[in-house]
Amino acid sequence: MAVVCRPTLLFSVIMLGALSTPALAAVTVKKGDTLFAISQRSGVSVERLQALNGLKGTLIRPGQVLRTGGPLPAPPPPARPVAPPKPVAQSGASRSPARYTVRAGDTLGKIAARSGLSVAALQQANRLSGTLIRVGQVLTLPPRGGALRPVPALPPNTEARVIYTYITVGVHDTFLTLAGTAQRNAKLSPAQFMALNKLSAAWVYPGMKVLLPQRVPVPIPPAPRRPPMTLTSGRVLDIPVQVVRVDLRHRGVLVSPVLPPRGLGSSARVSTLARLSGASAVINGSYFHPRSYVPAGDLVVRGKRLSWGRIPVALAITPDNRAQITRGAGIGSSWSGMETVIASGPQIVRGGAVQYHYSSVFQDPALFGRAARSAIGLSSNRDLLLVSTHARLTTSEMGKVMAALGARDALLLDGGSSAGLAWNKAPVLESLRSVAYGIGVFLDYQGRRYSRT
Repeated sequence: MAVVCRPTLLFSVIMLGALSTPALAAVTVKKGDTLFAISQRSGVSVERLQALNGLKGTLIRPGQVLRTGGPLPAPPPPARPVAPPKPVAQSGASRSPARYTVRAGDTLGKIAARSGLSVAALQQANRLSGTLIRVGQVLTLPPRGGALRPVPALPPNTEARVIYTYITVGVHDTFLTLAGTAQRNAKLSPAQFMALNKLSAAWVYPGMKVLLPQRVPVPIPPAPRRPPMTLTSGRVLDIPVQVVRVDLRHRGVLVSPVLPPRGLGSSARVSTLARLSGASAVINGSYFHPRSYVPAGDLVVRGKRLSWGRIPVALAITPDNRAQITRGAGIGSSWSGMETVIASGPQIVRGGAVQYHYSSVFQDPALFGRAARSAIGLSSNRDLLLVSTHARLTTSEMGKVMAALGARDALLLDGGSSAGLAWNKAPVLESLRSVAYGIGVFLDYQGRRYSRT
């Protein structure tokens, strides 16, 4: 029975044919093999393996012998010289594509060269995922310059960034087309694309979610105004506070939730989160369920949504570091285009004004009493504030502190025994209890950036 096989480390090379015929290198398919894995080991492309063995797809079975080299059977000589395909003359009013029937000895590259087209143009016009064609196949020869859409110029004051996004595989998508996109956009090999998506075989199916690098135009960030991050210990409104300021104009800055070592649903103190994550600064995150440690609001990490809840407002940051505090959190929110989302609250500063009335979602009386406090705020979409104090403040008093520090918008984080702040992997204010996650600031980050679709 034919099966889709998985990669293996072992394959057998045998030689076929008698001395009177050309030798053809071959492999015997073992359990766990795939056509792509054999291609990687033998250095022979998937298309070449398909052509050598008369395969229309990628299905192989254990025990099957596949030729990997040597000459293909010689095609019968043409009855008369084959004339190169002649592109149809195009008038200003009509640019209909020409047709060409594949003949013995043709390759996609030869047809493209004779027609004055690129291989990519032929592939796009004929919905080909590779270069394999067959005798008798009718190909569309698009008008020169008319098959591939010109790459649009970037809008003014923008630049292209490589952003990794989860996409849904479409009916016309194949592993080869998606791996080709990954190679063009991020120079990933097919094997690296497989590893990125934890694929055990070179195969995708419609409806499947895969992580794919895209080249996305984003605004060119303004010049930095201060160091990437600073820590200030002082008094604001005669209240002792620890203040971390983050300049998001620096390209290497990343703000991201930091999870405990055992992941979502476990817990750790703020100092532990800072030490293990490598973040330069960590503040405690938002509310969580006391037994399960599952966050009570939306949480998006590296473009992937890990939790959702009823908290109606969140800090949301794009992969190019544009931040906003916005309403719309909850189960119905998609957070399209965002890399990091942290739902918290209540919103204690809005538009520079301290807030005294809050969403009905926040009903726990303990939330409004006096307790140690942490908060996160924005003085602009590129200037982030992380503030923590062990002074016992009311919700509105913490709002006044954030407004005095210049926050245009600010959200209360979890407080009381959860309030804590770490700097350079050491606690400045240690949380007295373990928390579900922290909010980390990473400097000189050179890794991948992500976005939700």
